[in-house]
Amino acid sequence: MIAFVLSGGGNRGPLQVGALEVLLSRGIRPDLVVGTSAGAINAAYLAAYGPDADMRDLAARWRGVRRDLVYPGNVFTMALRVLMGADSLFPNYGMRQLIEDHLPPGVRTFGDLQLACYVTAVDLRTSRLYLFGEDPDAPLVEAILASASVPGIHPPVPYHGMQLVDGGVVAATPAGIAIDKGATVIYAINVGYGGEPRQPVRGLLAILKRTLDTLIVQSLLDDLDRAAADPAVELHHIHITAFQDIPFNDFSHVDAMVEAGRKAAEDYLAHPTPYTRPQPSHAPPTSAPGVREYLPSWRRPPVG
Repeated sequence: MIAFVLSGGGNRGPLQVGALEVLLSRGIRPDLVVGTSAGAINAAYLAAYGPDADMRDLAARWRGVRRDLVYPGNVFTMALRVLMGADSLFPNYGMRQLIEDHLPPGVRTFGDLQLACYVTAVDLRTSRLYLFGEDPDAPLVEAILASASVPGIHPPVPYHGMQLVDGGVVAATPAGIAIDKGATVIYAINVGYGGEPRQPVRGLLAILKRTLDTLIVQSLLDDLDRAAADPAVELHHIHITAFQDIPFNDFSHVDAMVEAGRKAAEDYLAHPTPYTRPQPSHAPPTSAPGVREYLPSWRRPPVG
């Protein structure tokens, strides 16, 4: 059973579109899809239209996303929302419209989809990961909106007494869910952070976003480690690092992102390599005495 697992990535979601186009064009068809955050939007589109979904159409839908729709206002309106005690810097009506525009008419529940699809979200009240997709009557828009609601950026989504936010907080690339659902071949299209060093950030919003990335990276790597260690699973990790430093509200590079996603997938399929946990490619700082990276014993490389 083949699963496509699509990571979170915010406005870098079009990178996945290019990779999906390549996989589908090579005859690689999923039996199920799992998505988190932006990956949930792409996963739901693929599940709604089926294995023959037109990725050119999905790219066009991303191309139509406007900054003032998803992140309306300016620094003054954000400050006003903070002073008034709002739950987020931006409202979520634009995000809801974006999700609705990605779904075909009449597709409103998981039971309306052509492929099995699973979407993750986190409940702030219980600090637990929740999974949509097992109940065919569950509402798609609410599930995807919850999965794509980055804490502090968009408000939590109320759902039957829960406060649901971005599933990437706990499961950024939920390969483990695909395994639990019976997948034996996994194509994980990861457009999130994968352990590579990045430039220092400046500015409140950029620091908040980087902080969230730091919180979720360990769950991402642990989930991929689990899939790689399972002898019954064939894991393909397509990690797309392009546009890592793009501002979170910049939607002006869709075509370039789609092309970068295509190239990454083509390069991987030309030379598929087994997944290994990424290691820092830079030496630890020598000018910081008294501090070192801590690795728990189970993550330390064997001696000898």
